[in-house]
Amino acid sequence: MESSILVIVDHDEKQFHVIPNVEEKIRYDHRVEEAKKSGRDVGVFRSSLATVDETIDAAQHEYKGYRHREESPV
Repeated sequence: MESSILVIVDHDEKQFHVIPNVEEKIRYDHRVEEAKKSGRDVGVFRSSLATVDETIDAAQHEYKGYRHREESPV
């Protein structure tokens, strides 16, 4: 089963946002694409991990110097 945890990474601001229980990933894909068109360096992906806490820990390890943000950057 595919994870429903989504991660949005904002490389411009060096931060990431984790969204639990996302059923409609396409909505966030669209937001990220619009942000990219406006010149922002952002990305979105589904986590392969089971929990939000595991996802945050892994993202902090993967994106050194980035911080977790409670609000979505897009």
